[in-house]
Amino acid sequence: MAIISKIRNRLGPIIVIVIGLALGVFVLETALNSNSSLLKGNKDIVGVVDGNEIHYRDFQNKVDTALNSYKQQTNQNSLDDNTTYMLRDQTWNQMVNDMINGEEFHKLGLTISVNELTDMFMGKDPISEIRKPFTNPQTGTFDPQAVKNYINNLDKPQQGDQTPPGQRRAQWVAFEKAAKQQRMVEKYANLVKGGLYIPKWQAQMDYDEKNTHAEVKYVMVPYTSISDSAVKVTDADIQTYIDAHKEQFKQDENRKLEYVIFSVKPSLQDSEEVVKQINNIYTKLSLAPDDTNDLKLNADNGIDRFYYSKENIASAKVRDTLLKLNIGSLIGPYFEDGAYKIVKLLDRRMVPDSVRARHILIRVAQGVDSAVALKKTDSLYQALKNGASFDSLAIRFSDDKGSGQKGGDLGYMQQGKTVKNFNNFLFFQGRQGEVNVIRTEFGYHIVEILDAKDFHPAVQIVFITRPLEASSETDKLAYEQATQFASKYNTRQSFEKEVSSKPYTKQLAPNVQKNAYQLPGLTSAREIVKWGYSAKVGEVSQVFSSDNNYVVALLTEVKPEGTMSVQDARQQVQLAVLKEKKGAQIAAQLAASGTLNATLESIATKFNQPVKSISNLAFANAYAQDLGFEPKVVGETFALKSNTVSKPILGESGVFVISVSSLNKPTPIADYNSYKQQILSSLQPRLQYGYAEALKKSIKIQDDRYLFF
Repeated sequence: MAIISKIRNRLGPIIVIVIGLALGVFVLETALNSNSSLLKGNKDIVGVVDGNEIHYRDFQNKVDTALNSYKQQTNQNSLDDNTTYMLRDQTWNQMVNDMINGEEFHKLGLTISVNELTDMFMGKDPISEIRKPFTNPQTGTFDPQAVKNYINNLDKPQQGDQTPPGQRRAQWVAFEKAAKQQRMVEKYANLVKGGLYIPKWQAQMDYDEKNTHAEVKYVMVPYTSISDSAVKVTDADIQTYIDAHKEQFKQDENRKLEYVIFSVKPSLQDSEEVVKQINNIYTKLSLAPDDTNDLKLNADNGIDRFYYSKENIASAKVRDTLLKLNIGSLIGPYFEDGAYKIVKLLDRRMVPDSVRARHILIRVAQGVDSAVALKKTDSLYQALKNGASFDSLAIRFSDDKGSGQKGGDLGYMQQGKTVKNFNNFLFFQGRQGEVNVIRTEFGYHIVEILDAKDFHPAVQIVFITRPLEASSETDKLAYEQATQFASKYNTRQSFEKEVSSKPYTKQLAPNVQKNAYQLPGLTSAREIVKWGYSAKVGEVSQVFSSDNNYVVALLTEVKPEGTMSVQDARQQVQLAVLKEKKGAQIAAQLAASGTLNATLESIATKFNQPVKSISNLAFANAYAQDLGFEPKVVGETFALKSNTVSKPILGESGVFVISVSSLNKPTPIADYNSYKQQILSSLQPRLQYGYAEALKKSIKIQDDRYLFF
């Protein structure tokens, strides 16, 4: 035991050190692998608004909601990259605005009470988003009871709405939240508007500026009288201009990229193969016109029993022809919108533009035998045949409570605005006055067509489309070319030398922002942008896939946040500096000529320029007929004494010397109250955007989305 104690005593400090090191490694490893990084900050933080963090999960949940909502509104199962990026941007901007506004609302104690919310949705003057869909089409009046019924039935399937009930409730909650937020924004904006005040002296000054007019004569020596080649613009000149106008040349951190595009375009062989396929299909259909199996096999979307009016036929090339051909005719093959097409005319008839109907819905509950619902439907159908009132049965038995309270009346419906079987009966199969039983995903409907109007010719058609696309062999060839390029020319020097010596498709992106998702020539380039923000200057990328292209990029410059460099600003500044230098030369020539204290006529003669005149020049308008946009000239005009010749004025188009013949001031207004109201009315529309931008500028917003997306 004594020996063991000695060993323990001697090893004790070492064990403590080892355990300490192990814990240190564990803590460091945890820090590096968790959401908090010693090198990059918190990995979970997408952005920070005035010290308030936006976490990845919260942001992504809101993005997912926006994406799902957009899919439902547009009936799309998936979205392209550009739409996804657009909705992500919108979500970010909305979150930033909500956080900024929320802080302001909290400071002021702005809220929406339950009574106010109820009034917004079911009051005498509801919000427009509610008024329109819940207005009775027959009476034209808003129906608050319909809103109540809709809310009470959010968790039940709705006629004509294929949205799952749970999703419908989530949509309503999101809509209600957005409506409340919008009302709060309106309240805040009204408070800001209420703070506007126009004193009498300001109204008088505004009135005088807008209604004082001058009669002016002038001589203008144009900048074009000196050639650009005669004036040298140095880097120092550009820098001086930037320093004098720093606000105009602020920039966010950005990147400069060059890239080569290897397009994946259909080859001649690809085109010949598609033409061969479409011709074979046409031949088969021509030889066996009644063979529906071949038609179904090749049709884009099977055989649809829908009837299309002329304006709804997708192919512009055949719209007129289809209304004249014999039933059973084939058109094609023809090329349109990047594809070879054949269309077959199955039928043609007169169909109504809109139909008014009523129904009694008997739902088939999930997991319940439909025979029970069918039996109930048959009983009601027989009762109608025996003379029972449709209105009474609908009010009493219909599971569509919204229309049931109106005797089942659905109002007028347009073609394609309801579920398939229901639509087909109303517009194609049934006739006015006919009552029938229809099965849809909602259950069984006893439907009566009350009225049909605005009949027009429509066609039942089948499209067979074969897109002209690059084959896998063509795609593989383009990829191999891009891969070989990236492997062989993997330095800046070799990249630039190769691109300059051969006719590659090269693009330049001089100012790539960190959240950009498009580049010149590329509509989906987010991965390239992300690479640009992780690469080093001079680095050549791997091969990227973008649209129908393969891309190899070169990072040529990292531009820090701050003021633009001379090189980047030169193109923007060159013309302004040229004007300044030419203006100084012309002004010096005017001074040296000894004509500045003379008449305009003598100046005009000396410089071979005409004397021009302007009547009714207003101080409030920097643009005048014949003069153009010349704010400096207008300003100097109203500071000049009558019948005196001005000093040279460096304007937008040249150097001016002016003389005011007369100044006509307006008669003062007896009461400026109504005029002050006019000024307020003109300012108020700018307030909502203006205050939002002012709030944004007053706080720090850190946007780190580029690290995640």
